[in-house]
Parts: sequence; structure tokens; C-alpha cells
Amino acid sequence: MSHYEQRLEHDLTDIRSSISRMGEAVQLNLANSISALFSKNRDLAYNTILGDHPVNREMEALNLKCHRFIAKHLPSAGHLRFISSSLRIIILLERIGDYAVTISKEAAHVRRGLKGQFRDDAAKMADDAQKMLKKALGAYEDQNAEKALATIKLAKKVDRKFFLAYSDLVEEDDDRLSTSELFSRLVVIRQIERVSDQAKNLCEEIVFSETGKTKKRRKYRLLFLDEKDDSATQLAVAICRKYHGDRIKAFSAGSNPSSELSQATKDLCDERGLDTSGLDPSSVDTESEYWAKADVFVTINFNVDDYGGSLPYDAAAVKWDLSDTDSAESVFHDLSDKVDDLVHLVRGPVTD
Repeated sequence: MSHYEQRLEHDLTDIRSSISRMGEAVQLNLANSISALFSKNRDLAYNTILGDHPVNREMEALNLKCHRFIAKHLPSAGHLRFISSSLRIIILLERIGDYAVTISKEAAHVRRGLKGQFRDDAAKMADDAQKMLKKALGAYEDQNAEKALATIKLAKKVDRKFFLAYSDLVEEDDDRLSTSELFSRLVVIRQIERVSDQAKNLCEEIVFSETGKTKKRRKYRLLFLDEKDDSATQLAVAICRKYHGDRIKAFSAGSNPSSELSQATKDLCDERGLDTSGLDPSSVDTESEYWAKADVFVTINFNVDDYGGSLPYDAAAVKWDLSDTDSAESVFHDLSDKVDDLVHLVRGPVTD
């Protein structure tokens, strides 16, 4: 091994070891914050808050190391992937440290300890999140993409525990909590859930560093709604299928659906080469999976509130006004422009 290769390997090992030490410190702070929360140990909570300052200093030192490495070695290929992912991992770990601080602050000011089913679900959720972080840091230590991919799958388990704990909070309780207490508990479980999200992101960085593969973006889900679901909504779905099928999943429904597609819509789709297979008018079902998982609700000539049911928390709604007197051809061009603009807005240009 040449002198240059020795220096390169030494600097890489130094960065890797420093990130591992930072990860261990963050992991300890997180464990202490959760312990302080469940034991109502105010001293431990305050010590954990103070313990975040060395983590922040380590983050700054590591950032400097990584940028010096780039200036010194001008890395390429695998070494460049490692450094770029390391810079992002440093930020992820710093954020987890911040979550530990937030949990500790809530632990220091909690008046009534956690109890009942909420305590049980929150404890299980915290345990799963900590195990996931430990596995993610282990995968980083070993630079093992397979371990990282296996760890990513654990995030869904933490998500399920989050919704259980959240449900516990909103259920009726004879011993009602104050608004501030409810908010405090919500903050805590949200921070724990975010730990698993960042552990998942950390694993994705490991996979990128080792293999060069990046996370495949999921298809965005659009739900088009009108009254009859026999023309404009179906056209919008067909347009999404043909021109944006690699990035978009589209569905449609109507408040008072027709029995079949309008003839004008069928003829237009045939002329434009749009696939109409499976495009049958359907009734709005606010309990369905397509409603629950929609990212954007697009209502045509109606307000989304007219369909009843609550929108998913992460969803958004837009209203498009289309003229009833326009020809099918005119409606097609208008819809094509609107669909293109919406897809470009939520997913970026076709080249991304």
C-alpha cells in the first residue's frame, strides 16, 4: 500500500470511528431521555439535555473532517459516496440527539406520570425505536448494506405502535388529562416515532454508500372526485396512466356515479389512445384504502367537504372548475394541462 493510500485509509477510518462514537453518544442520550420520562427522573432529564452539547460539538468537528477530506483527497466513486452519505448521517444523528433533548424537556416538566395502555404502548414503541437505532448503527459500523436493508423494514412496526399510542390519547378517560398534558404526550411519541424515521434514513445512506443505490420513490396517489365519475375524472385517470404512470397512481369516484363511462369519453379515449380498461364509475367510499392513502384529492366542480369523511392528515385537496358546456376535446386539453401542472408540482419534472 502506497503512502497516499495509507493516508486515505487512515482518514476514512478516522471519520468512520468518529461517526460511530457520535452514534453511541446519541444512543445513550436517547436511552436516558426515555428512562427519565418513564421514571419521572428530573435529574436524569436535565443531565441528558446538557449532554447534547458535546454531541453538537462533535457534529461540527465531523463536518469539518469530511470537508477537509474532500479538499485533501478529491474523492470519487465509492469514497465520494461514503463522504457524501457521512455528511448526511451526521445531520441525522444530530437530529436524533435533538429528539432526546425534547423528550427530556417533557420528562422534566411532566406532572403526572404515564399510565395505563398509553404507557404500555409508548414503552413498546420506545423499545422498538431504540432497537432499530442500535441495529442501524451496527450496520454502519460493519458497513453492511444487507443489515441496513433488514433494519429498514422495522420502521413499520414503530409506525403501528405510534398509531396505537395516539389512539390511546384520544380515547375517553375518566381521569381526563389537561390540554398541556395531552400535547406533551403527543410530542413525546412523535419524537420517538421520528427516531425510527431517522434510523431508516441512516440505513438508506449506508445502502447508498455501499452499493450506489438510492431509495426508489413511491408513486404519488391522486384521487379525482366529481358527481357522476363518468367523464372528467375518468379522463384524468387515463391521462395519468398514459403520461405519468411511472410516478403516479390515479383513482376516481363520484358522489352519484353513473352506470358506465359516457360515450363521448369512450370515443375521445379511443381517439387519443388512452386505455379505459377497468375505468368504471364507482361510488365514493371514505372508508376505502384508496381514500385513506390518497396524497391529493382533486375535486371537479365540487368542494371536498361535499363528499363527507375526513381527509388523511398528510393529504391535500385542490378544486378544479371545468365548464359543463365545453366539448370533450376542450375538456381533455384543459385536464391534460392541469394534470401536468399538478404532477410537476408534487413530483417535479419528468427527468427527476
